[in-house]
Amino acid sequence: MLLNKKGFAVVRKIAITGGIASGKTRVAEMLAGMLDCVLINSDEICRRMLEPHGEGWREFSRVFGSEYLAEDGSIDRPLLRKDLFADESIRSRVNNVIHPLVKNTIRTQMDRIVASDGNSRVLVEVPLLYEVQWENLFDAVIVVYADYETCLNRLMNRDGMERDVAVKELESQLPLSEKVVQADYVIDNSGMMPDTNKQVEHLSDLLSRNRCATPEG
Repeated sequence: MLLNKKGFAVVRKIAITGGIASGKTRVAEMLAGMLDCVLINSDEICRRMLEPHGEGWREFSRVFGSEYLAEDGSIDRPLLRKDLFADESIRSRVNNVIHPLVKNTIRTQMDRIVASDGNSRVLVEVPLLYEVQWENLFDAVIVVYADYETCLNRLMNRDGMERDVAVKELESQLPLSEKVVQADYVIDNSGMMPDTNKQVEHLSDLLSRNRCATPEG
């Protein structure tokens, strides 16, 4: 586990990220429970915004028209997901529509939470944190790591994907090896859950002290 590179700083706004099928959501839920803090999920914010006539939906419809809309006006998510991982230009256009809205919502929610109580913390799950360069919004960043083959097998088993489709999804994001070197903390979730649990407990203890030691040397 990597110790906080930012030095002896109070850690209140914490991001947790990783890769597809690395297990970041489970780790985020565990850590939030141990820290007794609010957990914000950026994907949930995005989903709410893209509900029919929501803020994100209106902007999405302005950019894409009815191309990805079902008969009831909702976004055809399976069709959109297929094209997102097949066409980088579509992925970029969607990101340009929704990411600024999600970022503003996260920042507003975090500021409200930490302003409400001098000792409060907030944990935010952001799968594409480094891809969208939001790391400076947070006091610390945790990366949930799992090796490539583990992520690939989990993704195929979880979503019933063929290997070539799963590979395209994994390769649409930055490699986890690149995220790890930028992180303040790393949880290795490649193995069994008891091992992951121990790492999360240790990290919870570090963060609960409200001050984080710098690496030795």
